[in-house]
Amino acid sequence: MPGENLPALLKGKRVLVTRAQHQSAAMCARIRDYGGEAVQVPLIDYRQAPLSYEERKNWLDAVQQADWVILTSRNSLDFFMNLLDRRERLQGIRLAVVGKKTGEHLKTYGLRADFIPEAFTVQGLLDAFSDHRFKADRVVVPFGSLSDIGWLEKLRDLGIRVTSCVLYQTEANVSSQARLEGIIESGSLSAITFASPSAVRFFKEFLTERAWRGAMKKCTIAAIGLTTAQALDALGYAPDVVPARFTAVDMIDALANYYSNNEGSHRNEQQS
Repeated sequence: MPGENLPALLKGKRVLVTRAQHQSAAMCARIRDYGGEAVQVPLIDYRQAPLSYEERKNWLDAVQQADWVILTSRNSLDFFMNLLDRRERLQGIRLAVVGKKTGEHLKTYGLRADFIPEAFTVQGLLDAFSDHRFKADRVVVPFGSLSDIGWLEKLRDLGIRVTSCVLYQTEANVSSQARLEGIIESGSLSAITFASPSAVRFFKEFLTERAWRGAMKKCTIAAIGLTTAQALDALGYAPDVVPARFTAVDMIDALANYYSNNEGSHRNEQQS
C-alpha cells in the first residue's frame, strides 16, 4: 500500500505515467514510495457516449432482464452507474468484475462483486461460464469505444444472450501532447508505463516516429497486462515489465523489482 517504507529501488528514476489523471494517484504514490519521480502526462480522456432516448431505454431494459452484469474496468463501472436511473434495476442481478481494484471501487456504490476472476482477465470470466461454475441466460456488458469486445462472441458461443453497449468514449487527451513531446525530447525519462492499449496508441500518435521509437529503445517499458503488452508487441517493442497481477500498483512493484534484478538499469537505458 502507498506509504509503506519501501527500498529506494527507483531512486534517480523518472517514470512516465500515461494513465488518466483521476486513475493514477496510487500509482504515482507507489513510484514515490520507491524513491522515484512520477512524471504525469495523462494521454487519455473519457466521456459519456451520446445515447438516444430509445438506446438508453433499451439498454436499461436489458440490464433489468439480465442474470449478470459484467464490468471489465473502473471506467465501465462508473459510466454504467452514471447511466443507471434506478438502483432497483439491479435487484436479483449478479455482478462480475475484472480486477481487484474495480471490485473495491464497486463498494463505493454500496455494491459488492459476486465474482472476480483470480487472474483479473476476461479469460477468467469466460472460464467460469464455460466450466459451468456460473449459469446465465442473459448478460449485459458496458464498454468503451476502443474496448476489445472480441471475447463477447465466446460468451455467445456458450448460448448466452449478450447485450453490450458503448457507454463511454475513449479519446486522446490532446492537451498533453506538447508536454509529452517536451519530456521525450529532453531524454530524461528512465521508464514509461502503459496501463491500456489506448495509451500505447496515443503515445505513438502524439510523437514523431523517430521520437516514439527512440523512447521505446532508450527507456524501460512497463505494461499493466497482457492486452497492453500485445499492443506494444505489435509495434515491435516487447515490454520489459508485465506484473503477475494486472494492477497499476503491481506494475510499479514489478518495475522496481526489475531494476533491482538488473542492477538498476534497463539494457538500453541511457542516463542523460
